[in-house]
Amino acid sequence: MKETFKEVPSIWTTGWTDILNTGTWRSAIPIYQKRLAPCHAACPVDGEIPTWIMLARKQLYQEAWSALVANNPFPAVTGRICHHPCEGACNRGEYDGAVAINALEQYIGDLALSEGWTLPQPTVELDQRIAVIGGGPAGLSCAYQLRRLGYQVTLFEARPELGGVLYFGIPRYRLAKEIWDGELQRLLALGIEVKLNYQVMATELSALEKEYSAVFLALGAQRSKTLPQFSVHDPRVLKGLDFLESVNLEVAPQLGQEVVVIGGGSVALDVAGTVRRLGSQVKVLALESRESLPAQPDELAEALEEGVEIVAGVMVQNVGLSFDKLSLDCIKVTLDETSPVGVLRPIPLLGTDFRVSATSVILAVGQDAELTGWESVINVGQSLVRVDANLATNRPGVFAGGDVTPVERFISVAIGQGKKAASSIDQYLNKESSKEYSCSKEETGPEDIVSYQDINTFYFPEKTREQREIVTVQQRLQNFAELKIGFNSQQTQTQAERCFSCGNCVECDNCFYFCPDMAVVKDSSLAEHYHILDQYCKGCGSCVQECPRGAVVLKEETGR
Repeated sequence: MKETFKEVPSIWTTGWTDILNTGTWRSAIPIYQKRLAPCHAACPVDGEIPTWIMLARKQLYQEAWSALVANNPFPAVTGRICHHPCEGACNRGEYDGAVAINALEQYIGDLALSEGWTLPQPTVELDQRIAVIGGGPAGLSCAYQLRRLGYQVTLFEARPELGGVLYFGIPRYRLAKEIWDGELQRLLALGIEVKLNYQVMATELSALEKEYSAVFLALGAQRSKTLPQFSVHDPRVLKGLDFLESVNLEVAPQLGQEVVVIGGGSVALDVAGTVRRLGSQVKVLALESRESLPAQPDELAEALEEGVEIVAGVMVQNVGLSFDKLSLDCIKVTLDETSPVGVLRPIPLLGTDFRVSATSVILAVGQDAELTGWESVINVGQSLVRVDANLATNRPGVFAGGDVTPVERFISVAIGQGKKAASSIDQYLNKESSKEYSCSKEETGPEDIVSYQDINTFYFPEKTREQREIVTVQQRLQNFAELKIGFNSQQTQTQAERCFSCGNCVECDNCFYFCPDMAVVKDSSLAEHYHILDQYCKGCGSCVQECPRGAVVLKEETGR
C-alpha cells in the first residue's frame, strides 16, 4: 500500500496552522470572560455601569435605563447626589480623566421621567408577604426589589411622607422635589402597600412575624447628635437635619445674620448652602483639617464659591452670651492619629484661642439610629443593629440595613443595602438564590477586576472629560433652584464614547484578525461570540494584547 504524507512546510516558509496543529506547543490558553470593571466594583448598588453606558453609546436609552433600574430604582436621584465612587475607580482616570458616570446617570434618569417610562410589573405573584419598616432609601430599595420578584410588600413609615432624608434632608437645590416625586410614584405603581404615619415599635415585632414571612428593618439614623457645650433648650441652637427639614417644608426659622455651622460633612455644607440662600452669612467650624473634611470636594468648592467661610481644624470649648448673640470660645486643634477608625480625638494647640459670635448655631455633627426598645428583641450594639454578611439579625427572618447598621452613610450605600437585603430575604425564603448569573463584585476577587494595565489605550484617542455646568453664584443664591445643569444629548454621547467598557467584549474582532494561527472563530450562537480552536492555539497571547478592554485573559494550562 502506498504511504501518504501530510505536507509540512519548512519553518522558513509561511505555513498555515491547519497543517501544523500548534495547540500542542502552548502552556496557556486565552479565555473569554466578562470581567469586573473597577467602576462596577466600586458601585454601592453593584450597578452594571459598562453595560448601561454601552447601551447609551448606541443611543438605546430606554434599554440603558432598564439596565440601570435593575439595581437602582432612583437613577435621576443618585445621578444628582451620589458620592460617585465609581468615578474615582474609573480606569480612564489614569488616561485623560474619569468618565462622567454620574452625569450620564442623571441624563438617563431625567429622560426616563420626561418620557414617562414605567417599571415592568412583576411576572409572578407570590403569596408570601414581607414587612419593610422604614420608607427611606434602604427600605424603598428593598421593597422595590422584593416586589420585582413577586412578593407582597407592605411598607411602614413613621412620617407623613416617604423618602426619609431624600424628602426631608436633601436641599431642593441639590434634589428638586418633582424629581424625587416622579421616581417615587413610578416605584409605588408596582403595587407596594404603604402605611404612612405608622411607627412600628419593638413590641410589635412578634405580631408582625406572625403576619409576614420576613421583616426588614430600615429605621435610618434620624436622631441628631448634640455637643455638651450647647444647651438643647436654647432656641438659637438648632440641629442640622431639623433645620433642613423645616426649610424643605417651607417653615424656615429666623436665623439672624451671623450663623455658625458646626461640622465638616455633607450635611454641614448642605446646611451652610441653605443658610446662604436664606440671606445670612455663615461660618463653618470643623474639627478636621481642610484636606480631611468628610464632605465631597465638589460640595466644598461650591460652598466656597457661595461665600461660606470654612474654619477647619478648630473646636468650640465654651459657649457664653455677648449682648444678644452667642459667644463661642474656640481653639485650634490637631486630631489624634492613634484614635480608632471613626473616632475623632482633638488635641488643643495652646495659645491658639479665638472667639466667634453667632446669632444662631446649627449643629451638624452626625446622627444616630433611634433604637430604644429594639435591644430587647434583636442584637443591638453601639447604637447599631448587628447583622451578618447577609444583613440577617440574630432573629430568624428579621433583616436590617441602611444607616441602622455599620455601613458608610451615603444614599447609594443605603440603596445597595436594600437591594442586598431583598436578595437575602429571597434566599432565606427559598433556600436558594433565584438571581440570574451576573458578574458581581461579591463573586470575584481583586485579580478579576480589570486594571488600567489591562486596557490597550492605543485604540482610545484622548478625549476630554466634560463637567456639568453650574448655575452662577449670583443666580443660585437667589432661590433654591437646582444648581447643576444636566448634560444635553451631545454631551451624553461624547462622554459615553469615552468609556473603555472594561472587561466587556464589544465584538471589535481584534482577537479574530490578529490571531497568527487562525485559532479564533466567530460564533454568534455563543454569548461571547468567539471561541478558540484548541488544536491550533499556541497561547501566544496576541489576542489578549490586542483586546482593547481586557475581556480576554490567558489562563495557564495544567496537566499537560
